[in-house]
Amino acid sequence: MGFRRLWAATTIDSFGSWLLVMAVPLQVHRLTGSALSTGLALAVQAAPAVLIGPWAGVLIDRWPRRSVLVGANLAGAAAVVLMLPPHVGFLLAGLLGESVVVCFLRPALRAVLPAVADDLASANSLTALSDSALRMIGPVIGTFLTARGWFELVVIVDAVSYLAAAAIIAGLALRPSAVDASPAGMRDVLASPLLRGMLVASWVYWTGNAALTALLVPFTVTRLHGSGVELGYLIAGLGLGYVAGSAVSGRVVRRYGTRGILTVAYTLVGLCFLVMVNATTIVVAVVAVTLAGAPGVIAGVAITYGMQASTPDALLGRVAATFFVSDAVAAVAGALLAALVVTAATLEVALNAFGALVVCCGLLCAVLLAGHRPSIAARVTS
Repeated sequence: MGFRRLWAATTIDSFGSWLLVMAVPLQVHRLTGSALSTGLALAVQAAPAVLIGPWAGVLIDRWPRRSVLVGANLAGAAAVVLMLPPHVGFLLAGLLGESVVVCFLRPALRAVLPAVADDLASANSLTALSDSALRMIGPVIGTFLTARGWFELVVIVDAVSYLAAAAIIAGLALRPSAVDASPAGMRDVLASPLLRGMLVASWVYWTGNAALTALLVPFTVTRLHGSGVELGYLIAGLGLGYVAGSAVSGRVVRRYGTRGILTVAYTLVGLCFLVMVNATTIVVAVVAVTLAGAPGVIAGVAITYGMQASTPDALLGRVAATFFVSDAVAAVAGALLAALVVTAATLEVALNAFGALVVCCGLLCAVLLAGHRPSIAARVTS
């Protein structure tokens, strides 16, 4: 019952958030007509994770986690309402507020899941499945409504989703978690060979992934001679792969070790990316990126499961926040590296270099995670 309640709240919450993820940059551009303002909106989304994320993890472990989740959702509703006036200043203020809320919400959800799920692998798999489905449809609906002048409706739906999630989580029965008053977070990760290896490999993977994402538009235009339509096909294909991979991720995580999963998954994703960036037709590119989505989401579930299963309850908030911050830093680093490599070399060189980097993540996992497996017993008894 506890997991179903948490999953329902998470799904409702995610639906509203995915509606806004592309709608906000589009609305900023509609209000200002400036590409610089659109870039500023993306920066506002990323900055709080880097600046606030580590401290958020400490507070998640010190405060009652149900209160953190309820409070974060209520704050999220208040923040997005700021986006209703048709002024870019209010829009950016609301976006900043929501980004701060996410710094608490996402690590807290990961920290709470082991306390309410009987089968942690299946719980992560179902959560990934619903998120993957929403990732496909949410941005499409949000941008469709915004393009037709209904951005306010998107904001209202997101605010209501936050309020609904808060109401659902308020009735969630959670036993008090152990409290560790130390400010550790990164130190706990670095002290564990498994967590340390997953963090490093995951950071390299997401850096390469972010770089390729930053180059996706020029790739579509120059290599595939396409436009927004072809870009939409690629994004939809990736989402379809996510859904397929999510459906089997629980069984894969239960059956195989983290090292084997990540080694194979990262290698397959990288190889699919290399096929995609060297494709000359949209069909080959879409097939390749769709095939990349399945092992990509399986790797994500394996990382989350490994982190939750290997971390004492009293430290889960900080460790989850450390991975959250790492992903955010990787997104920024990947975008910057993409610009540097394209400037120093060519688009083709950059695409292949970052595809090869993702392939190398598989080898990196094989080396860093040798002899280390997640241990549920270690989490429960610590």
